[in-house]
Amino acid sequence: MRRRMAFWGPFFALIFALAFASIFGAILPGAGPSWAADAGEDADKSSSMQMMERVETIVYGEASKGGLIERLNTVERELFGRALPGSISERHTATLNFLEIGTTDQPSMLFKLGVAEWIVGQNSQGRKPALKRVEEMETELDGEMQYGKPLAMRVERLLASLVADPVTFQDIVMPGGTVLKVKFFEELSPAKAKKGDFVRLALTDDLFVNKILVAPRGSLVNTFVRDVKPPRPFGIPSEIHLDFRTLVPLGPQHLPVTVGNAAKKAADEALKGKDKGEGAMLGAGVASIGSALILGPIGLIGGGLVRGNALKIPEGSITFVETSGDVLVSGYPVPESLRIDPSATIRESVVPVAPTTPTEGGTSDGETINLPAEQKLN
Repeated sequence: MRRRMAFWGPFFALIFALAFASIFGAILPGAGPSWAADAGEDADKSSSMQMMERVETIVYGEASKGGLIERLNTVERELFGRALPGSISERHTATLNFLEIGTTDQPSMLFKLGVAEWIVGQNSQGRKPALKRVEEMETELDGEMQYGKPLAMRVERLLASLVADPVTFQDIVMPGGTVLKVKFFEELSPAKAKKGDFVRLALTDDLFVNKILVAPRGSLVNTFVRDVKPPRPFGIPSEIHLDFRTLVPLGPQHLPVTVGNAAKKAADEALKGKDKGEGAMLGAGVASIGSALILGPIGLIGGGLVRGNALKIPEGSITFVETSGDVLVSGYPVPESLRIDPSATIRESVVPVAPTTPTEGGTSDGETINLPAEQKLN
């Protein structure tokens, strides 16, 4: 019973806080709503319809149809088991705070979900909707999905089975100029790409600062196609100009990224062939790394030249970006129990011990011990 209350406690505390979050502003200090972090030219991003679509996209992967009240009731029942009090605007704000920002005492549900995924699989599935992410972890851990229970409770239940202490956050400064290696999760080509398209890129490695997990492997890097130019006369190749915007970490503060000198240097080192596999993945059809990716019949691959119709960047190709300035972010202070290398622990537990030849009533070093009659060695 005590164990059950341990993981229901944070859920009920957060639901209570939600009722007042939009009124009293009880959210993380300095954290703006991440649904607006990459709004750019969308001036009405904070309208009720946009907020509703954002909530549904986070939970289900796509927006629903119908009236706002009906849709809001549905998603709140999915998350909390009941509808929240307040006006539509207050409920939208409270729900988004719960999903993406959290309170001064509790990290957001997406933060907790990312931590759970990292503990289970050492990566983040942030490109998938929250409901699917929870269902996949339940299937992996329990063998079945916990239908009929509020999604917030299901996340708390997963965490309670994975880590003994409540998941907390700690604010740290992520230094500017930190190089991030990212991977394309889909093929990119000038024949299909259009201005404004979202390009799915994600971290290839965990991002830590002083033993604090800022972003697990698989965390998204918000990237958009800024411009596409088809091939032109006199052998001028196609061009795709990408707009690298932000890294989506565990916490609500998105990290601005760019392609600066540090990222270009990392790309150059990879292309020199120091790592042939990495250089090949980076250079498959890419002749110039940076905000403009130039695609054409001649491109760099593993430090050499490739000729032919290399008019695409294959899925799995890598590139480099860097953080564009010092940013205060919220990360997960990983407890000591989760920093243990399982393989090292296994190796230590099976270290062979040199056999000894015991004698009756004594040990190999001559020390005498008394054994009961039935345990004496013959």
